[in-house]
Amino acid sequence: MGNRYVLLSLMICAGAFMAHAQDNLPDLRGQLANARTDSQKLAVYRHIYDVCYGKPNDSVKPYMEQGLALFTASGYKHGQGEMLLLLSNIYNERGQVALAKEKAEEALKIFTGLNEEHDMAKANNSIANAWRYLGNYQEAIAHSLAALKNFEHLKDTADLINTYLELGAANDMHGDNDKAQIYYHQALDLSLRVKENANIIYLYNNIGLSFARKGKFDEALKYFEKAEAISRKPAYIKARMTPLTNLGKIYAAKGDDKKALAYLYEARDLAKELKVQEPLCRILLEIGGIETRKDPKNTASLKEGLATSAGMGFLRLQREFVQALADVADKTGNYKEEAALLKQHAVLTDSLFSIDKAKAIANLQSEYELKRTSRELAALQASQLGNTRKKNIIIGIAVLLAITLVTLMAFYARSRRLNRELSAREGELKKANGVKDRLFSIVGHDLKGPVGSIPALISIFRSPDTTEEEREDILNMMEESSQASLDVLDKLLIWGKQQIRGTTFSPALLDAHAIVNDNVRLLHTAAANKQIVITNNIAPGTRIYADENQIKFIVRNLMSNAVKFTHTGGGVEIYAAQQPGGPVTVSVKDNGTGIPSYKLQQIFEPYNESTSGTANEAGTSIGLMLCREFVTQNGGKIWVDSEQNEGAVFSFTVKGAMDGVESN
Repeated sequence: MGNRYVLLSLMICAGAFMAHAQDNLPDLRGQLANARTDSQKLAVYRHIYDVCYGKPNDSVKPYMEQGLALFTASGYKHGQGEMLLLLSNIYNERGQVALAKEKAEEALKIFTGLNEEHDMAKANNSIANAWRYLGNYQEAIAHSLAALKNFEHLKDTADLINTYLELGAANDMHGDNDKAQIYYHQALDLSLRVKENANIIYLYNNIGLSFARKGKFDEALKYFEKAEAISRKPAYIKARMTPLTNLGKIYAAKGDDKKALAYLYEARDLAKELKVQEPLCRILLEIGGIETRKDPKNTASLKEGLATSAGMGFLRLQREFVQALADVADKTGNYKEEAALLKQHAVLTDSLFSIDKAKAIANLQSEYELKRTSRELAALQASQLGNTRKKNIIIGIAVLLAITLVTLMAFYARSRRLNRELSAREGELKKANGVKDRLFSIVGHDLKGPVGSIPALISIFRSPDTTEEEREDILNMMEESSQASLDVLDKLLIWGKQQIRGTTFSPALLDAHAIVNDNVRLLHTAAANKQIVITNNIAPGTRIYADENQIKFIVRNLMSNAVKFTHTGGGVEIYAAQQPGGPVTVSVKDNGTGIPSYKLQQIFEPYNESTSGTANEAGTSIGLMLCREFVTQNGGKIWVDSEQNEGAVFSFTVKGAMDGVESN
C-alpha cells in the first residue's frame, strides 16, 4: 500500500521545491502583531505555514492552533476552515491520519455552511487522501468525486488534473484498473493540453504501473519509457529517478538483468547526485538483489546500502539489507556470517518494535491534546453564548421557550448517544468474555492432557520395580509431553495476542523457495526419525508479497502437520503455481493417513479436536485456526483436499510479486 501513495506525494511535491519563502519567522511574528483585520491575520498565518514548510511540524503546529483559537473567538468562519485544513496537512505529514481526517471533516462542514465551492473541494480532497491512507478506497473515491464536481463547475484546470490523478490512484489501489486508466488518461489529456510536463511524467509512470500490476509488462514499458524521455530535461531531473527505477524493476521481472542494471545504475547515480538517501537505499537494494543472484560473492551494493541506511538511521531499510545479506550467506554456506547477520536482524526488529510503540504513545498524546483543545474551544463558545444571552435578556418568552425546546432536544440526543455507547461497550465485553471462554476451553483440552500425564509418569519412574529400559521410555514420553505443552503454549501466546491486542501486519516481497528450505532444515530431525523425504518443488526466485512472520508460521505449521501424519518411509511435497496477473497458490501434499470426511468441515475451527500423529506425536487444535486467520489477513484463502487413508493436500493463496513493484 505504502508504495502506491508515493504516486500522489510526488506530484504534489513537484511544485513545492520552488516554494521556499524568503521571509523569516521573527518578521512574520511582527506582521502578525500589526495585522488589524482577520483577513490580514489569515494571510500572515498562511505565510508562516509556507516558511515552515519542510521544517519539523511542531514548529508550525502551535501557530496554526493559535490561529484556529483566534478565529473561533472572533467568529471568522473562513479563517477557522483554513486553519483546520492546514492542521490536517500537518497531522497527515506526522502519520496521524485519523486526526488529519477529523480536522478536514470539520473544515468541510464550515465551508459547506459558507457555500465556498473551491474550499469545499480542497477539504474533500484532504478527506479522500486520509481515507486512502486508512485503506478505505470507496470513501476516498466518493470524496474525490465530490471535489471533481466542484472543480468541473469552477473550470479549475490545475485542480482538475490533480483530482483525476487522485481518482486514478484510488481506483488502482482498489483493484479497478480499468477505471484507473480512464481517470489517468483524462488527467493526461488535460496536462498535454496545457503542457504540464511535470504532471505528464507522473501520469505516464502511473499508467505504466497500472499495466505492470496486470502483468502487461510490454505496455508498462512503453509508458515508463515515455516518462523517462521527458525527464531527461534538466528541469525535471528530480522526477527522473521514478521512471528509471521502475524500468529497472520491469526488466528484472522480465529476466533481462543487463537492461535492469543499466537503468538502476543510472537511478543510483542520480540519487547520489541529488543527495536523496532513502531512494538511494531502495535502489541499492534492487541492484544488490540482481547482482547477488548473478554472483553471490558480489555483495558490494548490499553492503553500501547497509552502511548508508545505518548512517541515516533508516532502521526498516537497514533490516532489509541485513536480511538480504543473511540470505546470501546462507546460499554460499557461510553460516557463521549468517548467524551474526540474523542476530543483527533480531536487534533491528526489536528496535523497530520499540519505535512503533513510541509512535502509538505519541498518537494517544495527540488525541489527548485534541480533546483538551476541543474542551477549551467549547468553554470559549459557552462563554460567548452567555454574553449573548445577557445582551439579549429583553427577548421575550418565545425565545425562552425556544431555548427550552433546544435544551430538551440536546438532552434527548445525548441520552441516545450514551445508550449507543453503552450498547457498544456491552458488545466489547461479550467479545472479551468469548475470548476468555475460548482460551480456557483450549487450555483445558490441549494443555491438560500432556501436563496431566507427567505426575503419573514420574511416579512410575520412581518405583523400584521399574527397569532401566522402562525408565528410558518414560523419559522419552515425558520429553514428548513437555514438547507438546510448549508447542501449545507458543500457539496460545500467538493466538491470545492476536485476539486481545491485534497483530502488526507488515507485508514485503519474500522468496517462497527460501522460506520452505528454512523449514525443511527445521523439520529435518523429525522427518529423518520417520524416514520421510521432504521435497521442495517451488521454483527458486518465486516471489510473494506477504507478512514474513505470518507466512513462515503458516508454512511451518502445514509442513509439520504433513510430517506428523505421514507414515514411516512416506513423502511430503511442497509446490506453488501462479496464473498470470493472479495470486500464488502454495500447496503442501503428503501421502499419510488423510482426514475423515466428518472432520473436513471443522478442520480450521477453534474447537476442532486434535489428533495424534502416526508415531503418536502430540498435537494442538489451534494451529490450523491460526493458519486460516493469518492467510485471511494476507488477502488469501486456505482449503484442504483429502480422503481417509489417501493423504492430504493443504493449499493457500497469497499475493504475487508484482504487488511489490514500487510506485514512486
